[in-house]
Amino acid sequence: MVVSGCNGTTDDRPATWSFISATITEPSCATVNCHSAITHQGAIDLSAREIGYQTLVGYSNGGSITDGGPLLTYYVHPGHPEASSVVNLMNAQGSIRMPPDNPLPQADIALIEKWITDGAQDN
Repeated sequence: MVVSGCNGTTDDRPATWSFISATITEPSCATVNCHSAITHQGAIDLSAREIGYQTLVGYSNGGSITDGGPLLTYYVHPGHPEASSVVNLMNAQGSIRMPPDNPLPQADIALIEKWITDGAQDN
């Protein structure tokens, strides 16, 4: 998939979870003080592809993840980036923006939005 960027540039990076996890969320979000396996701020662990997917989307192998009771809260609504809180947090201003110290480049946010628009598959 090709994502169009600003100024007519194109982004030929794949809008797949395996690529996004390895190149964006793990290095930018799964840091020691944020969403790592050790700290998992806000109960969000983005330290590995499968764990990150389950945390954000709540689906694994076609079924929803449950915690022995009610359905967990998810941050990605497949097909709807505008309703996905992860997108709202990446685009936020001030202290609620994620990541707070070093915002993601707009091209990375657009790639994540494209992945969500395409159904947020675990691919």
